[in-house]
Amino acid sequence: MLDQLLRPPPHRGPLIAAGAVVLAAGLALLELRMSARLGAGVHLLVLAASAALLLWLGWQAPNEDGRPPAYQSVLLVTGLVVLYPALLRLADILGADLGDLAPGTVVWTSLLEAAAAIAVAIRRRSAVAGLIGAAALGAAFLAAIDWLFDPGSFASFRWLLALIALALVLASLAVRASRPRQAELLVDAAALAILAIGLQAFLTVVIASLIPFGGPVGEALPNLWEAVLLGAGCGLIAFGAAERAPGPAWLGAANLLTFVAVAGLGADETLEWWPLVLLALGAGTIAAGLRPRDPLPPRPDGYRPGEQPLAACSDEDEVVLRVRDESPPTTR
Repeated sequence: MLDQLLRPPPHRGPLIAAGAVVLAAGLALLELRMSARLGAGVHLLVLAASAALLLWLGWQAPNEDGRPPAYQSVLLVTGLVVLYPALLRLADILGADLGDLAPGTVVWTSLLEAAAAIAVAIRRRSAVAGLIGAAALGAAFLAAIDWLFDPGSFASFRWLLALIALALVLASLAVRASRPRQAELLVDAAALAILAIGLQAFLTVVIASLIPFGGPVGEALPNLWEAVLLGAGCGLIAFGAAERAPGPAWLGAANLLTFVAVAGLGADETLEWWPLVLLALGAGTIAAGLRPRDPLPPRPDGYRPGEQPLAACSDEDEVVLRVRDESPPTTR
């Protein structure tokens, strides 16, 4: 009886999904405004109940042609988004300090979030839930490295983020033929990992520029990582154009904008080296595309009736095969 009550009718799915988004926004305001006035147990109860309701509605919604409809994806994503603050409230009850999250807390909360997202992705064939699961696994991996080895600077995390992006791209290639939508969102997750490198450097530049008498900003990113950011942006835009996938294209544009901001704000007033390289490369590529074209060879004459090869024949063509019998005559 309860299953039938919480199974969204397809014709009312968009209305229910819109209500889920509004509910999530209200929960966010409740957390911000009532964080000190309500106990951690009340916060956990409200968030956990809301996440369970939204995830159950998305879980019960029927797929369409083996894929989740748009409203089902909204329900699942909203439920997973609400689930993570519920896990953080659980960590608060267990003694964690939410004001200064310890890496160990991030590890187990992110692993639980990833487990829920991957279960949803497999059971309901939701690619966007797989994206959330991949992002949560990446966060758990980075937090585990910080917890176990304490690198002390973000420079070490750049290599880890690049390694995560490479693993996601390889996973995307492995499932591209069987699950193209999932493969596309794995590329999105890889793009987010590279974008995190650029955003950290951009925030370093901005914060340093806001500090009075802070001196010169200096180089925000080494040239190697600027090249990684540039290459990822161009590659993602090319992938999005070839596959007609808007997600990688937009994330590629975000990577390129971050590259421009980092390489422009944190550098001296000189054209060395990125401006000269990019201006020459862009102008050369355009010139190569507009170079004079050689005349095309003449079009070959068409086949005369009855002479076309079998591979060029359609079902409506009538082909007559004449076979000459060259066997020796038999004698009696």
